[in-house]
Amino acid sequence: MKTVSPEAFTFEGGDRAVLLLHGFTGTTADVRMLGRYLESNGYTVHAPLYKGHGSNETKNLIQSTDQEWWESVIGRYNLLKNKGYKKIAITVLSLGGLFSLKLAASYPIVGTLPMCAPLGFSHKTTVRNMILY
Repeated sequence: MKTVSPEAFTFEGGDRAVLLLHGFTGTTADVRMLGRYLESNGYTVHAPLYKGHGSNETKNLIQSTDQEWWESVIGRYNLLKNKGYKKIAITVLSLGGLFSLKLAASYPIVGTLPMCAPLGFSHKTTVRNMILY
């Protein structure tokens, strides 16, 4: 059986767009079925793959930074804006929930649905350190 590496995806479904963000150590495969559902209901959906994610190599994840992950989110939001989408919502899992709240605080988002967003860490390096052990 051939294994396919996860990649970013876009499903064109309508004039309203949804940015789907996966969680920490996750991939776009985690949100693909939700993306297909939204597409079938008239939404265009885009899901980026954060740098360092989607590989069997732990070093790729460790060597990537939260700033690089954030740049993936901003870049894909801008991709949707540049394609002409005026109504963009975000729905997400885990770490993506934090990114969605940050994006909604600074950009014109019509709505966000953060699911299982990690809250309450005492230090900004806590999440990153979790993968080192």
